[in-house]
Amino acid sequence: MNSQYVRFEVFGCETEELTDFWEKTIEKQTKHLQIEKERQQRSALPKLRTEWKERLEKRIQMMKTQNEEPAS
Repeated sequence: MNSQYVRFEVFGCETEELTDFWEKTIEKQTKHLQIEKERQQRSALPKLRTEWKERLEKRIQMMKTQNEEPAS
């Protein structure tokens, strides 16, 4: 028989182990993404960004009003 036509059989236990491996890997990644999402939700960064944005807008408005007063 020609060696290029040899067929290898995949046993059921090998496919089950492979499936288990990938299911565990996906589960770990899902948990990691969930933990990261929860961490970002608890973060104070968005609140700080809005506070700084408001401060900058007030500062710009104050600078504009100061520049307009001497011209009047």
